[in-house]
Amino acid sequence: MSGLPHQFIWHTPAETGLPVGSLLKSFLPGDDDFETDIRAFLQVDQCILARSGRALLGLLLETLAEKCKGRRVEVLIPGYTCYSVAASVARSSLTIRVYDLDPRTLLPDLDSMRKNLTEKTLAIVAQHLFGVPCPMEEILSMARGAGAVLIDDAAQGLGGSIGEKPLGTLGDYGLYSFGRGKPLPLGCGGALVGEDVESLSDRIGGKRGKGLLHLVSTAAARLLSQRYLYGIMETLPLGLGRTEFDPGFSIAAMPDAIKRLGRKTFGMLGRFNRQRQRTASLYTRTLDGGKVIRVGPGSVPVYHRFPYMAGPGPLPARLLRMGVRRMYPHAIAGEPSIRPFLAEGNGPTPGAEELARDLVTLPTHSGISNDIACLVAHAVNEVFP
Repeated sequence: MSGLPHQFIWHTPAETGLPVGSLLKSFLPGDDDFETDIRAFLQVDQCILARSGRALLGLLLETLAEKCKGRRVEVLIPGYTCYSVAASVARSSLTIRVYDLDPRTLLPDLDSMRKNLTEKTLAIVAQHLFGVPCPMEEILSMARGAGAVLIDDAAQGLGGSIGEKPLGTLGDYGLYSFGRGKPLPLGCGGALVGEDVESLSDRIGGKRGKGLLHLVSTAAARLLSQRYLYGIMETLPLGLGRTEFDPGFSIAAMPDAIKRLGRKTFGMLGRFNRQRQRTASLYTRTLDGGKVIRVGPGSVPVYHRFPYMAGPGPLPARLLRMGVRRMYPHAIAGEPSIRPFLAEGNGPTPGAEELARDLVTLPTHSGISNDIACLVAHAVNEVFP
């Protein structure tokens, strides 16, 4: 792996490898029409951008709630997901209701979803967790029957597809994130697509701003993600990998500099995803097939991280140095800070609890060669036989 002792080599859990040249050029004035690239790539008519995906989800939910004038007050979300999804619901003064997931596929338990869908349901959020595609036809039919909106959460799935339809375009609205570690890791930012979303742009608070500090942060993360420096970042109190429930976030515009960076690097997304798919294929062949997440026919996953049901227990230092991580520490219903925002009478989510206990993610990004991926897989097999 290097001439350095192994304890000094740390691999990042997710992609940070944007070109230094693109980062430097983004400090200068230039073309920042990032929305055009997204619309063309997804073949959609409308797209708006903001400083984060959760800001756009919160804005969308607030708007939908206003339209129904308080008749629908619940949002149905996955029982195992990023806490930012729950935070967006809470910030919108709506109530969280959760449905369970199948821990072997990451797909919704449709019976659980159906049981938790009520006349109070404003929207269903369905996700492509770790870039593993989730079919939406039946979920969309359920939403239509209940008078609810389906939000296709592709925050981790940009570039994936089902039957040649891009993830994020399978519901009424589609959500994407460009935060640290996402498929296109600009450091911050999110996109929302769907019918009439451009009417929401006036409600995004604050001016866009130059965003140079955000760009500096992204450039610093790019520099410090080098395998002989990343261990330093892990020792600093930066909150790396920490999952927090924080409904107090602001809704603000995407900075100009980040939009310029998006324009300069969007063409790299396909290359990033092909690399991730190759590494995921190697993991699939090397790891215990009974613990590998199954992917349905016609699906093209992007695997911004490779999910694996390794089993319970702490991760030893050597796996952490290889970029292996646990993800969300609790199922949504089991997170103490989220419980006050949950709907009464929510059913159990044992699949989500199993995911929180047993799932680990393996790195797939451009810094992971085949040789390194083999070392990662063999180490995981040794720790979780």
